[in-house]
Amino acid sequence: MLGKLFITDVIAESDRTEVATQWRAEQTPVDDGIGAEYRDDFPVVEGEGTLGLLHVPSWGEDFEVPIGSGDGADVLDSGQVGHYDATQPIGAMGNAGLAGHRTTHGKPLREVHHLEEGHEIVVESADHWLVYTVVAQDIVKPHQSEVLDPIPPFEGATQGRYLTLTTCDPIFGITDRYIVWAEADYWTPKSEGLPPALAS
Repeated sequence: MLGKLFITDVIAESDRTEVATQWRAEQTPVDDGIGAEYRDDFPVVEGEGTLGLLHVPSWGEDFEVPIGSGDGADVLDSGQVGHYDATQPIGAMGNAGLAGHRTTHGKPLREVHHLEEGHEIVVESADHWLVYTVVAQDIVKPHQSEVLDPIPPFEGATQGRYLTLTTCDPIFGITDRYIVWAEADYWTPKSEGLPPALAS
């Protein structure tokens, strides 16, 4: 069992690195400066294939995972996180959902239980950095799809721009789903440099 898990991790991590490297090679290099924080006219991330990269500063400055279009095995088993097609685009009003493995296939969301309110999650698209702040967490049953509703089902939620991370729970189990909700805070043009969230 452990050997099988190790093999899926090795293969997925290799696939993930290849996807991230190829996507990065197609982008304009980012300046070393620190860009401004903008809160109006939030950019929206749409398209097919690789949508960008997911960064979680509290998981280390080197953590970055490709965001694929769709939540099928072709995306998730290659170590990426996948955008649920049935949810809103990343950056749009509503709720953009992302799925990822926690114990196999590169386990990109292994540390999801360490995310706390106030932690930042950053989506890097071709032209922008979109910065979200964690606002709530929950553990639910797999059938509870309302976690991806345009207005998420946590206390105090109102209309806004949300990013929701979903993964299996407990670790090495599949009986539940661990949910993290984050709300859009600001965005930074990549032409200006890094967002403050990634500048430390």
